[in-house]
Amino acid sequence: WCAVRTSPLPGSEVPVYFLEHEQYFGRQGYYDQNGWSYADNAERFSFLSRGALQLCRALHWTPQVFHCHDWHTALVPYYLKAEAAEFSSAVSVLTLHNAGYQGQFPGGWRQALSIEEEDFHAEAFEDYGNLNLLKGGIAFADRVNAVSPGYAQELLSPPGSHGLHDAIQRKGNAFSGILNGCDYGEWNPETDSYLPATYSATQLTGKATCKAALQVRFQLEARPEVPVFGLVSRLTEQKGFGLLLPALEAVLKWDLQVIAMGSGDAETAAQLAALAERFPDKMGWWEGYSNPLAHLVEGGSDVFLMPSLYEPCGLNQIYSLRYGTLPLVRAVGGLRDTVKNYNETTGTGTGFIFQDPTSEALRDTIGWALSTWYDRPQHFRRLVQQAMQERFPWEESAQAYVALYTSALADRA
Repeated sequence: WCAVRTSPLPGSEVPVYFLEHEQYFGRQGYYDQNGWSYADNAERFSFLSRGALQLCRALHWTPQVFHCHDWHTALVPYYLKAEAAEFSSAVSVLTLHNAGYQGQFPGGWRQALSIEEEDFHAEAFEDYGNLNLLKGGIAFADRVNAVSPGYAQELLSPPGSHGLHDAIQRKGNAFSGILNGCDYGEWNPETDSYLPATYSATQLTGKATCKAALQVRFQLEARPEVPVFGLVSRLTEQKGFGLLLPALEAVLKWDLQVIAMGSGDAETAAQLAALAERFPDKMGWWEGYSNPLAHLVEGGSDVFLMPSLYEPCGLNQIYSLRYGTLPLVRAVGGLRDTVKNYNETTGTGTGFIFQDPTSEALRDTIGWALSTWYDRPQHFRRLVQQAMQERFPWEESAQAYVALYTSALADRA
């Protein structure tokens, strides 16, 4: 049993339904507590998935499309085919936001989740004797997509697939990539209420004001002539801290400033705090997340660091482009779909890209951005102008999803 609550999307009449179940969902975290996953996560998200189907029955409503996201709702495509014949006209779409998290559980959970024995095999839910919910969802979904074309390409090959390349390759033309969009209503330096001054591509005076405020906020000297390298991130291995921490040991001896904010792995946070203590005039550090402060880091930095090992889409590099804060990224996933590498000959580009997942490559690319700032300021200014013209609106992504739905429904018909 559960309660059902509903509320319209703000500014619209589109209803959103919420399943309320205190035992499963009245907890401190969504998926874990203090870094430890809840032992009954398989049961919790099976309840959410089956509850969505039961809600449709209660409403006497047959949706055309069930759009599911990651392993947490990857059971819906299976339940639709296994036990929901009344929804036979509907199609399922499964979006992979981060296939590194797959919902893996001991095989004994199969019975509790009502997964039939004939579906517990290597081309569906079985994964070396364990249960893999994302793998099974991929097998049973009518369409599967990743959140960027670049990440979709990586998922088809063993190095970037998190072990799912065989399952994804079996989807054939039913697998694609659609780039996430950006909410420019929230992330716009011309209207951002979190900034001490707004600015635009044609009037950048306010960005200098934001930079000075950011430096003061992190107790660094307000030096306009020095480039600020900003970072806002979850502290996880995926985000490239294994590359960044050794690189910072070298680059913090150069004439620049680094400002970082994030939460997650305690050891990574401790290492960042130690670097800030060793280089108090070069580095500012804040553990945690603050939306107003994240906006200030985007607005006040000159370069934004995203040295990810993999990045399904990424949003901060898109925010950075809009704020004229040049992204410095590794050529993976959505980062290479959205950032154009600086061309020293022509002065074109919107950021700085490196390939190899090494601290040396990251260090050298930071050095490249630094030398561009000091030695080719006209090119740096041009990159800022070009970056601020880039747009990745949700309207385009939404149209791509409508096309995906239409294709799946046409196949079903």
